[in-house]
Amino acid sequence: MQYIIVKHSHMLFAAVTVLLFNLRFWLRAAKPAKPLPKILKILPHFNDTLLLFTGLWLMKITHFTPFGNANWLGVKLLLLLGYIGLGMITVRAQPKTGKAWAGYGLSMLCVAAIIYLARYKPL
Repeated sequence: MQYIIVKHSHMLFAAVTVLLFNLRFWLRAAKPAKPLPKILKILPHFNDTLLLFTGLWLMKITHFTPFGNANWLGVKLLLLLGYIGLGMITVRAQPKTGKAWAGYGLSMLCVAAIIYLARYKPL
């Protein structure tokens, strides 16, 4: 029962992370001159902390070890680092530039790969 609660919490925090990233990107694309609301600068950090906490808790429950007994998890963590780096580039880039669009597209590609690995655990 604990596993199900932690897993679904982790999935919820992951979905909120992607939702907040998209919201920030599209708000900046729609109105580049208008600053983002302060809550959209604070809430992602709080949510990502909960995402990290539940991820570590899942590793403890399942005994999955990145690049040990769960290669897919190691690759997922590397993709997560890529998503974070690309997200930083995207958020810091001037809206509606090639850099912002490329960062956004590559970030979403990382998200898709992370979801695939989490769902199918192919490695």
